[in-house]
Amino acid sequence: MRVTSIAGSYLSLFGSFPIAYVAHISETSCRARMKASKALKRAAFSTSLVIVSVSLLKQESNAIQRLASVTVDLSGDVANNMRDVADPLKDTDTAVYWHVPKASGSSIKGYYSCMGLVEGTDMSETEGHDQDQSVAVWTHQPSKHRYINVDTTREEGILRGKQLGLAESGLADIVSTMFPRIIPQMFNEQHQGRYFALLRHPVERAVSLFYYYQIASWERPGVYQPELEGMDIDEWLEGRESTGGYMVSLLVNKDRRETLTDDDLEMAKEILRTKFIVGLVTEMEESVNRFDQYFGWSDNELRSECQDRFIVKGVNKNSHNGVKPGSDTWNKLTELNRYDLQLYQYAVQLFEEQAEFFSEKTMDDSVDTSVSTE
Repeated sequence: MRVTSIAGSYLSLFGSFPIAYVAHISETSCRARMKASKALKRAAFSTSLVIVSVSLLKQESNAIQRLASVTVDLSGDVANNMRDVADPLKDTDTAVYWHVPKASGSSIKGYYSCMGLVEGTDMSETEGHDQDQSVAVWTHQPSKHRYINVDTTREEGILRGKQLGLAESGLADIVSTMFPRIIPQMFNEQHQGRYFALLRHPVERAVSLFYYYQIASWERPGVYQPELEGMDIDEWLEGRESTGGYMVSLLVNKDRRETLTDDDLEMAKEILRTKFIVGLVTEMEESVNRFDQYFGWSDNELRSECQDRFIVKGVNKNSHNGVKPGSDTWNKLTELNRYDLQLYQYAVQLFEEQAEFFSEKTMDDSVDTSVSTE
């Protein structure tokens, strides 16, 4: 057996998350396989950590310099239970996908299911698995997609995952959530999570969400809003008020009815900078390539087929009229999402900064850290 890392890249730093092989494999058996697999990669991580850490120290964009001048204290669960971007891998880490609605989340989850990774999603507790008394992997038929039996997209599911010891089990490759500041409660200092996210321009996302509300009859009540059918978006916006940003509210764990502040924005930026691998919907293929390198999924034999199906072609798309930049409607949506817009602009800068981590030069300048076993 031979495990080869891409030296100096995030793949060599963080490696891969092993996949459980069959439905309802025992926790003990899967944990043993996981430790054996990840132990082979540990030797590769140390050298790469030095390389990437040096790269991090060199990155001083204006935005990051400005942020560094603001006192931001990341305390509590997000500081203690979620890995920093440049932290070396431990065999107890789990990938955490922050699913922002109408930012290609269905495509991302479908892509990784297609590749055979074990996911925690809104499918996880279907077919009676919400009644399971222990953590297990089950296989959906006929898709053959594999799920951990904990729905991490819901707050209640996150609590259930904590009670059942999902993080400790090591059975999940990815857990998806819309609650980035609640899911750290499911982890601890010995079993931590690693964030990644795909972000979309807040105005474009809001427009897409409005039209999605009108047609999504398959969604739960509250998402599907048939009373909006045929309504003009300007009519929908009349009288609407906003605290300033959906994404910022979630990142700082504030009630969405509570008004955000500049300090909240800076906190959200710091969490994004230190804790997230950032992807952009406008750079979909590049973003997915980075995620796969970062987590060690690039060598998956189904990757090309799944990428064409879910990333290139996409799923759960909804064709609708757009809103012209600079129009009254656009400006109204900009004001309603003013903090999210600033966070998104910062995320675009981070996306450019993080390109250095994945550049060929970074790979070429590092040593070969392959590990071989007979």
